[in-house]
Amino acid sequence: MVETTGVEATGTEGVGAGGTSAFFTSYGGRRADREHVLRFHADLEGMVRLHTDDHAFGATGPTLEPGGGWRSELLRHCATTRTLVVLLSETHLNSAWCAREWWIVEERVRRFRDDGAPPHHILPLVWQPLSGPLPRVVRERQRLDWVGVPGHADAGVLELMLTDPTAYQALCYRIGALVARSAAVALPPLPEALAREAVPAWDAVARRDGRDPDGPVPGSGSAPGSDGAAPPEEVTECEPGGPDARGTVGERAARVLLTVPALDDPECWAAFLRRLGELRRDRALNPLYWPVTVPAPERHARLVSHLRAQHPDSHALVWLARAVSETAGAAAAAAALRALLPQGRPSTEDTPTDLPAP
Repeated sequence: MVETTGVEATGTEGVGAGGTSAFFTSYGGRRADREHVLRFHADLEGMVRLHTDDHAFGATGPTLEPGGGWRSELLRHCATTRTLVVLLSETHLNSAWCAREWWIVEERVRRFRDDGAPPHHILPLVWQPLSGPLPRVVRERQRLDWVGVPGHADAGVLELMLTDPTAYQALCYRIGALVARSAAVALPPLPEALAREAVPAWDAVARRDGRDPDGPVPGSGSAPGSDGAAPPEEVTECEPGGPDARGTVGERAARVLLTVPALDDPECWAAFLRRLGELRRDRALNPLYWPVTVPAPERHARLVSHLRAQHPDSHALVWLARAVSETAGAAAAAAALRALLPQGRPSTEDTPTDLPAP
């Protein structure tokens, strides 16, 4: 295999090559960590069985039917599995094959469950630390950072496995419950012909070369994860009439942050991220992975997009306002961020910090 991806699956329809998997774990193939991926596979499969039944099974690249075509087998699993469990790493995000796996399940969700309601059929979590930019489709998916110990997502599941066995087992148990919930809701398969024609959900080659992973994929004729062009930002609760002449709420919030020169100082930026993490109940925003060296317009736009993808605007904007006021002393910027709140939402300094998780 040139590129190997892990596939883990669990289901109750039957064991073996002909069964429907309840989850398929996609990972970037590296010999160095394959043993640990297989261990994660076995542990997660066992936990899913605890939440479902003894016939739940898993599949992964190294355990595919001997003698078969690995590409066709992986495509079949992606086109039929109930849930995609993604082990995010630099190797995974730089793999065009992993980007195809994501596209297949994303397309099935778009066709058959495009209502945004849980359970969710794509469950990403950090396997090893990330340093490069996240593709848009990955940024817009809620990662499983919140189901483990605080801060584990910065280091990744692999480190947790090797340094804190108890916390690792608890994490597998919680992920198993999410997979079982997702697997209980049927996600119709993608026709085989469409699966064979799958395009990458992002441009992995461009990302590997340090370019924009959300640009057009060579030969695909369209931007990754879109129908030909980058989609406009979704209308949110803060935008009852849609984007206005000043831009979307996200664009305006990013421009407000640009008015705070202190955020270009590494110490202030790190403090700002730490405060945001505290307000989000210790869901850390580690400055190592949100470097101050990224140009400010891009840095702020990505941060705002990341927060808005994971939380309601009424939470994200208040957290940004509090953090920029408390760490950079930028009262005017904080007021401008609160001004973007929808009518009737809290906009004073006494806004509680323990806003409910989404």
